[in-house]
Amino acid sequence: MTELNQRISAVTRAVIEDGESFRVTNGGRAVLRLVPEVQWLDNPVEALVNAGLATPPKRPHRHLSDRSAAALSAELDEVNGAIDL
Repeated sequence: MTELNQRISAVTRAVIEDGESFRVTNGGRAVLRLVPEVQWLDNPVEALVNAGLATPPKRPHRHLSDRSAAALSAELDEVNGAIDL
């Protein structure tokens, strides 16, 4: 917190201009995170990936209308089987 107070201008400039994120601690405990605002592009997923807030999809997106109800059910069963609840 002390360092942030002393360097607030430099820290905010780095967040705004360089897109850096900063974690602020107080007594060794994280209390605040400064992150750049996400600038939405034409593709919101791409914007989230570029901001480090998401990982890119592993396969291309398919519209729901391209899949039958049975195919969707099979995919959900596959995903649910992969999740360890």
